[in-house]
Amino acid sequence: MPAPPKISDPVAFAEAAAVMLWSYDTRDTDHGHHLAGVEAWMTTESRYRDWSSVSARVPDPTLWSRMADQGQYATADAAGGHYPSAFLRALAEDPAAITEAYIYAVTVTGTQRISWANGGSGAEDRSITLAVQCRPSRACSLVAVAPHVAP
Repeated sequence: MPAPPKISDPVAFAEAAAVMLWSYDTRDTDHGHHLAGVEAWMTTESRYRDWSSVSARVPDPTLWSRMADQGQYATADAAGGHYPSAFLRALAEDPAAITEAYIYAVTVTGTQRISWANGGSGAEDRSITLAVQCRPSRACSLVAVAPHVAP
């Protein structure tokens, strides 16, 4: 699991976070270590942190074990990220609101490639909307996974 990038651009961070969420390797990482790696990307501000929405994206320990039995792993690429129109409208209506928490909504699209033992593989398109916190003079961090993908 890569460490979170030290960047202050919400879209670039969300793209990296999406790739991180869509990637895993059960061949050499157990469930607990994978979750710890994901948690390293999270904001430390408990008021905004929604760990349950993010950790829900990781298969539970039983499924992880079954995936490991098959040597399953996934890699991913982000095709692009953008601010959803609803977020842009809200920001235009109250530009100062962002300065309380500096949380941005970013929708990322990309592709996840899954492989497993005996040469099996497949790929599928992905889309996710993430809440990303990017305070001035600090690197961005992950806040939450939105409950649905916004346009």
